[in-house]
Amino acid sequence: MAAPRTTVKRFAWALALSLLAHLIITFGPAISVPDYHPDPVLEASIRSESPTPLPAPHRVTKARKPPPRKHAPQPPAPLPATPPTAEPEPAAPPAQEESAAPTVPEPAGTETLTENAIQLPELAEISYTLYNGSDGFAVGKVQHTWKRDGTRYSINQVAEASGIVSLFYTGRHVQISQGELAAEGLKPTSYWVQRGQRADKTDTAQFDWENMRLTLGTGGDTRTVKLPDGTQDLLSFLYQLAFSPPQQGDSTRLHITTGRKLDNYGYQSLGEETLETRLGPIKALHIGQVRQQGEENTEIWLATEYHYLPVKIRYTDKQGGVMEQTATAIKVQ
Repeated sequence: MAAPRTTVKRFAWALALSLLAHLIITFGPAISVPDYHPDPVLEASIRSESPTPLPAPHRVTKARKPPPRKHAPQPPAPLPATPPTAEPEPAAPPAQEESAAPTVPEPAGTETLTENAIQLPELAEISYTLYNGSDGFAVGKVQHTWKRDGTRYSINQVAEASGIVSLFYTGRHVQISQGELAAEGLKPTSYWVQRGQRADKTDTAQFDWENMRLTLGTGGDTRTVKLPDGTQDLLSFLYQLAFSPPQQGDSTRLHITTGRKLDNYGYQSLGEETLETRLGPIKALHIGQVRQQGEENTEIWLATEYHYLPVKIRYTDKQGGVMEQTATAIKVQ
């Protein structure tokens, strides 16, 4: 009876090691993140104690565009006085029509941006646990930090191994996206990702919206391609979906760059679901990727009562392997 048990143990370790190998691309060896102009990455660890209930969701109502204000017509200029031939009774002065207060024009695009960007808070910090496989084997933790300052935004993500995986992989997978908020959504200006210590593990994307060019860089190699309208990066596309979430049954297509390549993906709304999380039940809009059988697949769940922030992300590779990150803490300001 010892032989079968030994075989099971060996199989379990082989499975665990294969999962670790799968994480090489995601985490890589220990890295030293170079100086970079974005805001410092905010790291947070996931607490193991009982989760604190989320605050009551802040409902935001869309600001309706006020009707255009018209200037009241100005009273006509008074006629020149004529010397009277007699001394008539003094006439009462004509009633002056009240003039309307001057209209102060709003900056171009402000009203449209207010209507579309109401879901995105000034600050959001989301902590996730990263699982590998359908059995929920925890292999790491992920931290998202979203910041908005007027029409400028930045998104930082830090992923690192945890548990038994951290004994083999102590590095971090870092992504940074920066850009602007426009009427049509997020317009990234730069994207940076580091998967390891070597230069060929660092990828960048520079968005030149004026000339509609996208410059991709890996290590010291760069190439420039045409920049399609609405192009996103691997971080910004999550918040672009929050900016303008598709309605039930609707679909949308996005050009997304990884820093190495540019591709086009379709996503559709699969309806609302209630997720059971460590934070309690959370209502979420399920977004699925439109794909062919046997291809890679990404699914996103957006919390409908919390600014449509991504609370769950599931990635399925071509072989059917699953990586999933689920929110364990959310802080919104």
